[in-house]
Amino acid sequence: MTAVMVSPALKAQKQELSLQDRVTYNMKVLIAIRQTSQKDLAQAMGIAAPTLSQKFSGRTRWNMDDIEKASDFLDVKPEALVAGHGFEPWTSGL
Repeated sequence: MTAVMVSPALKAQKQELSLQDRVTYNMKVLIAIRQTSQKDLAQAMGIAAPTLSQKFSGRTRWNMDDIEKASDFLDVKPEALVAGHGFEPWTSGL
């Protein structure tokens, strides 16, 4: 099983994250749950893997098209990727 590496500081600040950081966090969790890779997600989104890596690192921003395409690939509603407080993908009816 793939592990999600999230710093303790990020966990503690989960409720205070920016929208961009929440999307990144939620995507990382869902990628691990789905046992897929960033490369597969990038391909499904129609972007290069390095471009997706820049989104995950915060160098470039997620946009609505990204969220929609990723949600289709990850089989969740787009709202699941932007959800903040209380979102737990493993208990939210995925």
